[in-house]
Amino acid sequence: MVKIAFCITGWHFPVKFFDTVKSLPSVDIFIISHKKKSQIPDYVIDLIPEERLLIRPNLGYDWGCYQQFLASGLWQNYEIIFFMHDDIEIHDLGFVDKSLRLLKDHAVIGNGVGAGSVSNSRVNEHPYAYAHSRWKPDTYTFQHHTVRGSFFATTRQVLERIGKFEVHWDLFALNIGFGNWSTKASCGKLESIYGQSCFGFLSSTFGRSEFITEFIRGDQDGIVTTTDGFRKDLYAFLKRISTIYMEIYFRERTTRFHLLWKGALRLFLGLFSGRF
Repeated sequence: MVKIAFCITGWHFPVKFFDTVKSLPSVDIFIISHKKKSQIPDYVIDLIPEERLLIRPNLGYDWGCYQQFLASGLWQNYEIIFFMHDDIEIHDLGFVDKSLRLLKDHAVIGNGVGAGSVSNSRVNEHPYAYAHSRWKPDTYTFQHHTVRGSFFATTRQVLERIGKFEVHWDLFALNIGFGNWSTKASCGKLESIYGQSCFGFLSSTFGRSEFITEFIRGDQDGIVTTTDGFRKDLYAFLKRISTIYMEIYFRERTTRFHLLWKGALRLFLGLFSGRF
């Protein structure tokens, strides 16, 4: 029997979601939360053994949760690992079997094919999203697909090969938008290794399949809280500096004092991403 683990980001703790996942047969559930244990409902704590509830610092949003789970090493005992938010809606448990079938042909399975830049990300359109990453695209025109952090599945072999997700660690809780940087960099790294067939999907509809409905940052009405004031301005400034860094990275031979510029920008960005 295939050994399957679920890594669930515990944040909203909806009763319906946890009632659904606890009915999944022959899977081990891990919950990794950026909230204090005192904020986690008893019905969630009672669902799993104590060693499968991981409380970690809130630094990297959803992909940060997943990387913190990878750092635990607990996934290494499983052949298939599902990663998901706890605020998606599961309609049909058949998503497990279909994902297993699709993983025979793809490295990673998402729910619904993304829309716009969520589906097909271009480095030259979003260069800032890769500045924090230790992995860098080979070319400035590199294009790749993505899966949303709210749901995807992969194998132990894939995780062993990539080593880690390329997370932007938002040490100052500046902006949830950094989660999109982690998505692009992590998925770009995956497709650079596994090629254009890297990602498979349960459906061709954005955020929705017959099995699962995803929401925009957890909000069923599509209302997303944005950063205002100084934090918004600082976030925009960091995007601009990250863009300049990546542009110099790709054309460094034609940029005077490129090593000096790269070093200075890298040092500055490292104060915010925490991973340079």
